[in-house]
Amino acid sequence: MSRNDELTGYGRHHLQMESYGAAAFCFYRATKENEFNGNAWNGLILSLSLMRREEEIRTALARFALQPGLDFDRDLLTFVFMMWQQNPRALAEWLRRVVQFNGIPEKDKLAFTEIAEDAEQAYVDLVAKYGAESLHSGGMLTLEEYAVRPIQLDWLLEAPVDTIYEQLQWWLEDKDSALAAVRLLCMLPDTRSEKLLRRVCRNVAIEPKVRTHALLALRWLGVRGNARLYKFNESFVIDLDNPKPELTISVPAVYKPALDRVKLWAAKEKGLVTSEVYERYASTDEVQLPPEIVEKMEEAEVPPLLQEVSHALIRAAHDEYYPLVPTISGTSQWSAALLMLMKDYAVGIGEGWPYGEPEQDETAKQHRNWLLSASPDFYPSIEEVRKLKES
Repeated sequence: MSRNDELTGYGRHHLQMESYGAAAFCFYRATKENEFNGNAWNGLILSLSLMRREEEIRTALARFALQPGLDFDRDLLTFVFMMWQQNPRALAEWLRRVVQFNGIPEKDKLAFTEIAEDAEQAYVDLVAKYGAESLHSGGMLTLEEYAVRPIQLDWLLEAPVDTIYEQLQWWLEDKDSALAAVRLLCMLPDTRSEKLLRRVCRNVAIEPKVRTHALLALRWLGVRGNARLYKFNESFVIDLDNPKPELTISVPAVYKPALDRVKLWAAKEKGLVTSEVYERYASTDEVQLPPEIVEKMEEAEVPPLLQEVSHALIRAAHDEYYPLVPTISGTSQWSAALLMLMKDYAVGIGEGWPYGEPEQDETAKQHRNWLLSASPDFYPSIEEVRKLKES
């Protein structure tokens, strides 16, 4: 087995163990040693996605597409359409490149060419409406521009390791850069990374959210066993093999029923389900709803922006208070709390709110206030978005 195959194998092992930072490091090294290693490109993009590093995913996807001689990888299409759904320019360029890859079926070539043509026309329409310079300054980059942007893994592989750790020590002492340092350390497999992250978990001078991320970074680095976390004047021992409560950068699974009830409420307000059907399922904490109900919930089409508002609030509160997070029960009251906040955001930025007046009992208000307590900039950020839209 070659050194490159070993790196790819290590990456897959770390990926299976949910050590996404270590996996990304191995896959990245494999692509640098052999740019034609399609498995490594696939693993790198998957690892970055599991860590929610969206800008770096776009750069990796662009570098992949601009590398001639690679084999077609259908698995990457999901990431491409997700990452560039708001950038038809880059989407079209990516598809134009991929149709030249090895092993792509003829029917896919035709389909991708048609999608690229549609995306190109969409970009032309946007240019006519807003102007090319305005679109570019707003972030609508070309594929080549995405590809040349530096990512953290570039620095980790190119800079002397002692220089990296010296810089990270400075970042960890700065409130505004500590989280960036923690997120970088998870991709630097070295005993020094583990030591620094454990210190962050115990350092009460560092913000609580960052300490939670340091705990997660230890898992992504591949560390298992116990880790000590200091918060709220207490010491907690967290089992990194099976952390309880759930330790994640996404929305914890326990919130899924509440998020589903948000969509169910929207379906009711749009007349897609009756009030009786809503009450039937909103009054329970069932995780799995019937397929016909799920279909109606999706048909309600709650805007992705508003869904992300609720997700961001949940993640912020979970990070702030972990491991002392509430047990999620009474999903209709949690969904009502989220609906209140989503409405405030939609109305605050000047968008419509076609979902009626959320229920506002005292428990729902308490949940809302708990979520807000970890996001003190929620309403100021709404005001900023509104001003930008009006300018």
